[in-house]
Amino acid sequence: MFEKLPVPLSMIVLLAGLATTIWGFINYNNPQLNLAGLTTGIPLLLGGLVMKLVELKPVPSLEAPSEEVLQARSQQATTIQTQIRTDISRYSYGANVHMQNALEFLKLKGATDADLPQLVGYREELRQGYYTLLLRFQSPNVTFERWQESLNKKQTGFFGRDVEVQLSQPKEPIVELALISRAQEEINKS
Repeated sequence: MFEKLPVPLSMIVLLAGLATTIWGFINYNNPQLNLAGLTTGIPLLLGGLVMKLVELKPVPSLEAPSEEVLQARSQQATTIQTQIRTDISRYSYGANVHMQNALEFLKLKGATDADLPQLVGYREELRQGYYTLLLRFQSPNVTFERWQESLNKKQTGFFGRDVEVQLSQPKEPIVELALISRAQEEINKS
């Protein structure tokens, strides 16, 4: 419902709280309006501030997808790829990093939550004619070898049987995780 808003939900709550609180103060001489404004406005204001503190901004796209890629996305993208792209391209609240639960499940976590890889960008492309969602992580505390171990143990099944997972490290500490749709192959096999 709130995914298509042009501004973050936290800003709307914050501004509503601020406006209602100011309205309560303006109506200082009218006890009913004053009480209604302050008892509604202050909690909204505090709620908006808390939401702003725990807000994760959308992950930027590294480049705009071409028409060919958009067409391939509409035909080949898997449910997992669509869910990941949707989740990372909107404001999130309450997590330390984008895809936090997935990274923890895949054991790509250091000693603390601060050691989790940070998703810094994504790109949509075609690889050998297949729709690919490429996720770029800043991973200074999790080695590339650890990413490879995770790939061998869990990542392949985690993203679904119709997604091929490829890892690359263009330079340290950057790790790129490519999710290549093989949904068309699965349809052709049937």
